Amino acid sequence: MSFKDLPQGGARELDLSDHTHAADVIDLITLEEDRAAGCFSAMLCDSENRGRQPVCLQGLGPGAPPDGMAELLSMVLPLVARAEGSVLLARGRPGVPRPTDDDRVWHERAIDACREHGVRLLGFHVATHDGVVRLPDPLDASEVA
Repeated sequence: MSFKDLPQGGARELDLSDHTHAADVIDLITLEEDRAAGCFSAMLCDSENRGRQPVCLQGLGPGAPPDGMAELLSMVLPLVARAEGSVLLARGRPGVPRPTDDDRVWHERAIDACREHGVRLLGFHVATHDGVVRLPDPLDASEVA
């Protein structure tokens, strides 16, 4: 998807629980220069999983801990929860899009934050110059046994 391919209303018309749309929107809101420097992107969504507001936290270089992401999530997730919304998240970084151990740590912190605030996590992605990769959904409690 490109800016030209978006529906007239942009992400506000797309169901971001659709993994293809979600990856495309992450690709659009996570700019190349932010990926190169390291960043965290979020699309705050409404109760119907439609994008309402993108957010990008910049300057999180390679090896940065997920503390900046966790702090941002602690501020915005209570507001998203009040609106019964959801979020779509991504770590932007240089390198290949294959998930690293650091990416998995970021992913787990995001899952924990969303659970703590009762916000539906539509997906967590890694965005690099070479593409966008979606990390696996968390296991449901029923699948953990």
